[in-house]
Amino acid sequence: MHHRLEVSNVIMEYGHRQILSDIYLTCSTGEVIGLVGRNGAGKTTLMKIIFGSLHPINQHVRIDGVHYPKPFKVGNLIAYLPQENFLPPNLTVRQIINLYYNRRDREKLYKDVRIYTIEKLKTKHLSYGQLRYFEILLLISLDVKFVLLDEPFSGLEPIYKEHVRELIGLHKNSKGFIITDHDYSNIMQASDRLVLLKDGGCIPIDGPRDLEYYQYVPEGVIE
Repeated sequence: MHHRLEVSNVIMEYGHRQILSDIYLTCSTGEVIGLVGRNGAGKTTLMKIIFGSLHPINQHVRIDGVHYPKPFKVGNLIAYLPQENFLPPNLTVRQIINLYYNRRDREKLYKDVRIYTIEKLKTKHLSYGQLRYFEILLLISLDVKFVLLDEPFSGLEPIYKEHVRELIGLHKNSKGFIITDHDYSNIMQASDRLVLLKDGGCIPIDGPRDLEYYQYVPEGVIE
């Protein structure tokens, strides 16, 4: 079933500085939106506003035409991966899967070859790549319509970046994704559309050269 997320009229200030002021962003199931922008542009702020955990001066977040002030409070709408690791360190991978999922859905996660080899380990004993992949897998596998991923590629070695892109591709048909990261190469590979967050608003990016035009990357960096 097709679902649509629409975000508009977002106004967010920190102190006397207006961070977000002219936001219009859409995402549909079956679509991956790459959100890029310089440090301080408000990418994480916007993700948290969409999720509902941060409260701006004004915002409209609609899913299938219905306005939700706090979408995360409705169980099957949206999931959010923060930049920080969020899983309890003293539980094993298997224990966490058993907490998140019913018996039928657990088996799907256990079949993942990257989970099968670490399921008895506590999360504090996982490498950063193993832990981040596990966090992303947990959230993407939830029965939600949209997934927000904040820096899913940051700090990962190349093989895990590839695994994350594959994971997004596997679930893309049933979910909509908004992902943000400074690793614009992997963002471009994973995304169907790019949006640049600049001067408080969203600018559609038609191709890599637009990133140079808007001075997100230096000229000549993207071939």
